[in-house]
Amino acid sequence: MGTLLDGRGGLSARLGLIMLVGSLLIAAPANADDMDERLAAFKLFTNCEPIDFRVGGLHPVAEDINLTREAIIATVEGRLNGAGLYGPDSDTYLFINVNLTTEAFDIILALKKQLYDRYSGESRPATTWPTGAVGTHEDSPDAILAAIDGLMDKFLGEFQRVNESACNQR
Repeated sequence: MGTLLDGRGGLSARLGLIMLVGSLLIAAPANADDMDERLAAFKLFTNCEPIDFRVGGLHPVAEDINLTREAIIATVEGRLNGAGLYGPDSDTYLFINVNLTTEAFDIILALKKQLYDRYSGESRPATTWPTGAVGTHEDSPDAILAAIDGLMDKFLGEFQRVNESACNQR
């Protein structure tokens, strides 16, 4: 019993099938890259408008290692100011939370943007871009503040890449 791929047109059909599969394989990464860019824009794009920040409450261990909210605020505010992105009245903000134990820390840094829910008709802040770090603090705030600074590097790098065109027009 023969198939459509047998006989006179079989070679052409096979070649056509191979070309179709090959073109799909070649096109897939381009679509994946496009999807990655669109997702990055959703997570971080603000049209280069300034952002605010909020610092979560600190565990009592913070006092034991001389970590203060003021030191965290100075680190984050300084980095946002340096990038020309600090806007204390903005609805879009970075949330920084430092969890502590007597030996270790866990930091969460998240961008929160106002997202509209078309079903309820309401807009609320939602995390669109999270990152974090863990480590030991050795009874000093230095490792924690350095980790926050590193997270700010990561955030600002990704934020500026996604908002580059809008920031260049400011």
